[in-house]
Amino acid sequence: MTPDRLYFPRAALAQQILMGFENQLQQATTLFAPRRKGKTQFLLRDLAPMAESQGFVVAYADLWSNKEDPERVICAALAKALHETSLLTRIETWWARPKRSLKGVKVGLGMDSASAEAELNEAGIPSIHELFERFRMAGKGKALLIVDEVQHLATRPAFENFTAMLRSLLTTSQGSVFAVFTGSSQDGLTSMFRRSKAPFYQFGSQLSFPDLGREFSEHFGRLYRETTGLQWEVEQAYRLYVARGMTPHYLRTLFTISLTQLISVKEADKIVWAGMVDEGQFTTLLQELPPLDQLLLRGIVAGSSLYADEYRRSLADELPSGQVPSTQQVQAGLERLRKRGLVANLGHGRWAVEEQALESFLRGLYSGLEAD
Repeated sequence: MTPDRLYFPRAALAQQILMGFENQLQQATTLFAPRRKGKTQFLLRDLAPMAESQGFVVAYADLWSNKEDPERVICAALAKALHETSLLTRIETWWARPKRSLKGVKVGLGMDSASAEAELNEAGIPSIHELFERFRMAGKGKALLIVDEVQHLATRPAFENFTAMLRSLLTTSQGSVFAVFTGSSQDGLTSMFRRSKAPFYQFGSQLSFPDLGREFSEHFGRLYRETTGLQWEVEQAYRLYVARGMTPHYLRTLFTISLTQLISVKEADKIVWAGMVDEGQFTTLLQELPPLDQLLLRGIVAGSSLYADEYRRSLADELPSGQVPSTQQVQAGLERLRKRGLVANLGHGRWAVEEQALESFLRGLYSGLEAD
């Protein structure tokens, strides 16, 4: 990948995961974090390169790259990994041909996943069973399949058979093929891993993707000093980073704007946060929700007991009907929010806002406070 001076590496986390595989302590690890927490960059810039340097054959599949056909995405990832190890002899000559145009995609050596998928479309590549077996053999006990946004497999009944087949392939390859899954939806991961009838129930370990701490802000402080010879407002930037949901994207953008426009961190925050709110269309989103659903979002952020009699009675004065919502109405409202991808059901009556930028916006809206 292209070098990125702004990227803050997580080598220790990558090493922790790989040690579990190297020592046969686990077959799979699932990393969870909301969107924009840097999971994909970690996979591509830290985990995959380190795994390859330690002798793993690595296949990376992003299920959001083709939401209609996750099986094809994983097949393309396996084919690409095999191509790079020169073991998929059945299509070796096909890939070695001079580059040409295939449905608008330039193909040839050094292809990316999209190109590999296009080749799969035309070349009649082996089934996933054969690709997986070749992948297992290529790894010689050190094959690593990385599946990004794995919760997508739980979004449609049509994916159930493939999901079961994927688990079966991994189970029968225990000790030879390892897996790292990532997910950005708590609700989706619950459907995949935590319920007793879930397709990957109790498959591997689960690890919360850790937030970057003050060291991340200090990293930008060093870059700012190297570039300008001046001190950056590291502590102020860190406080704003925490208040805005601790998303790396926010702090990177804050740094870039303060550097390129030579403005204070606080002034840069106004620009960055306004852009994030506008991009998320949070105000419009709230206006589109029924009154009860808006109040339930507020209750989730406040940590209220959403089904409790006292809480439901408190909503009556704020609803157009003036009536106390029943527990069934509360449940229906929460399900509407869940289906829109706004909240996750954590079980036992606990709910959470899925996206931290939205949660940060809601906290500011309902408290009337801005981050200092």
